[in-house]
Amino acid sequence: MSPEALSPEASRDPLPGTDAADVLIVGAGPAGSATALALRAAGVPRVVLVDRAAHGSPERAALRVGESATPNVGPLLARLGLPDDLGRLGHRPYHGNLSLWSGDGETADDFLRRGSGHGWHLDRARFDRWLREAAAERGARLLVPATLAGVERRPEGGWTVGLRDAAGRRSVTARVVVDAGGRRAPLATALGARRRRLDRLIALAVDVAVEACPTGEPAGGGFRGRSFVEAVEIGWWYAAVLPGGRAIVTLMTDDDIARAAGLAGADAFRSAWAATARLRDLVPPPEDALGAGAAPAVFSAASQHVDRAVGAGWIAVGDALIGFDPLTSSGIAGALDDALAATDTILRWFSGDGAAARAAAIGYARRAEDTLRRYLAERTRHYTAGGRWPDAPFWSRRAAR
Repeated sequence: MSPEALSPEASRDPLPGTDAADVLIVGAGPAGSATALALRAAGVPRVVLVDRAAHGSPERAALRVGESATPNVGPLLARLGLPDDLGRLGHRPYHGNLSLWSGDGETADDFLRRGSGHGWHLDRARFDRWLREAAAERGARLLVPATLAGVERRPEGGWTVGLRDAAGRRSVTARVVVDAGGRRAPLATALGARRRRLDRLIALAVDVAVEACPTGEPAGGGFRGRSFVEAVEIGWWYAAVLPGGRAIVTLMTDDDIARAAGLAGADAFRSAWAATARLRDLVPPPEDALGAGAAPAVFSAASQHVDRAVGAGWIAVGDALIGFDPLTSSGIAGALDDALAATDTILRWFSGDGAAARAAAIGYARRAEDTLRRYLAERTRHYTAGGRWPDAPFWSRRAAR
């Protein structure tokens, strides 16, 4: 992830017919919104946040993965000037994990034993909207719906960014551009970075009502306030009770395994769910095959990264930088931490001190390399501990990395 450690020129005059920004951020998920918040808090006047999906759109309303926020999310929100008590916003406390992983029976990992307080089980759509709206309230300009159409370096410094919106195409000039566009890393790849995908992990997810189990106990009653993980031969299951009387149930497996078993279909997904050892009791699969033939939503959850974290006048954050395996529950905390680190780097670029700017870019790249190295070691430890099926494709692939 080597940087092109050059300070962007302070180019402020837009081309005729274009808008101007100090920083333009592509992507308004947690990483993008947090970057906008941090930049505005630092006094950067013109921050533009580009969001490809409008509030209330089908894309925005789709089921989201990434509902677990670890205990370190609260302090990161506080650093952004936001409340760290998400219970007031309707999210549920997350106290730890229950797992059926290594074959030694069900185990519990409570955050309190680590001295780290609790995290949150999030309504992700509500959480993401809250961050976007906070960024807009604090002065970031939100362009929505809009998508990246192209980016060119200006001879005098900075960038001209082409966007597509409901009215057609528009251009924005920016001194610095930030890729917060998720796993596709649309901006970084347009600027020559390459995505390195380490596996083919996907998430097949449904959300279901948790009113009652056949035993009369509330569904999910045995793990409310916790996440539950169960290893199976083809991957692993995740479940959590979310705000609003719903639970998310997700099967994590590789895309070729899912295709071979037809797991994107409602019947096959329900059958795999019903074959679990413990999950089927905690959250019983619906009798109607998920309701009117509904199928699980499918998302990429592959471990991946870009080969360059930062370049001359651009920087990547969140999943655009490193896409974590959901097993680590690191995505939201990583996104917020990236936002704060990227803001520090950008402020150095704007300082006018060329040596400090170069050092900041190098430091950000090294930080990304260190984060990736630690994550891959942690990922290997997790999967090695769960290797009850060493010859099964899903597990043997991870043992080899």
